Amino acid sequence: MKGEILITDSLFIFPEHETVLRDAGYDITRLDKPDASEAELIQAIEGKVGYILGGIEKATDKVIDAGKDLKAIVFTGSDWQQFITGHELATKKGISIANTPGANTSAVAEYTVAIMLAMVRNIFELGRTGNKKFETTHSLNELTIGIVGLGRIGTRVAEILKHLGAKKVLYWSRNRKTEVEKQLGIPYQDLPDLLSASDVVTIHISKEAGNDFIGEKELRKMKDSALLINCGFTGAVNRDALLKELQNNRLRAAQDDPFDDAFDQLPLSAWFNSNAHTAFNTFEANKTASDMATRSLLNLLASGEDEYRVN
Repeated sequence: MKGEILITDSLFIFPEHETVLRDAGYDITRLDKPDASEAELIQAIEGKVGYILGGIEKATDKVIDAGKDLKAIVFTGSDWQQFITGHELATKKGISIANTPGANTSAVAEYTVAIMLAMVRNIFELGRTGNKKFETTHSLNELTIGIVGLGRIGTRVAEILKHLGAKKVLYWSRNRKTEVEKQLGIPYQDLPDLLSASDVVTIHISKEAGNDFIGEKELRKMKDSALLINCGFTGAVNRDALLKELQNNRLRAAQDDPFDDAFDQLPLSAWFNSNAHTAFNTFEANKTASDMATRSLLNLLASGEDEYRVN
């Protein structure tokens, strides 16, 4: 036996992938919880050479330090820094880290556009969940939509919006994507200009951008009645600044994760949130992530190298 691998949650790494890992000479331990505590992870990581992070738990410094035999971690998603919070210590200890970029691109993009359409057409208020019977709303072909972050997901959102006939699609990204600009016909805008020009702003940045990337100053630049959608990491938008804008009925917003009870008091026309992260969760996306995670972990354990290594 080459060692033991820890796999958390049950959403990823199907029986066929367990077979691949066992055939490669590894034993498997599953911690079948999506949100294992630090204490549970510290106990579970002991003696493991590999760790597939398939839940929403945090691999903290204490967890990393407890993994005395740990050689490799793979996160079944793209925004690995949000969940492997002890990544700097892991790097110092020579633990390789990989993720599965692109596995959930289509799933998150679809969910983003679904929420966008629902909020633009005020479906939640006009259906059984609300109490309105009639309201004239806007269509995408009337609206300018700004995309913040033109990575894989942001690019896919832009493609879908162009096919749906959005009036205009703008983007801001840390690095300009001139080829995508030409291919899709979407112009680059500085962030302040994008915020002030857009009827809808959708955020697709990673944890690397930092918490409160969109704060009070940025929110103030947005148009009255503009819609802000965040299907990236929860902390991308400052909670207090957003709540103030929503309570004042100046902006509307939607997020793929809840904030707290104060947001639950807002009307459906102003605020929507998922009950937990769910944009990524389709059968196809989970299968792709599982395939990628299994291959990457075996590569890292064999050589320390993989095309999706991030540290």
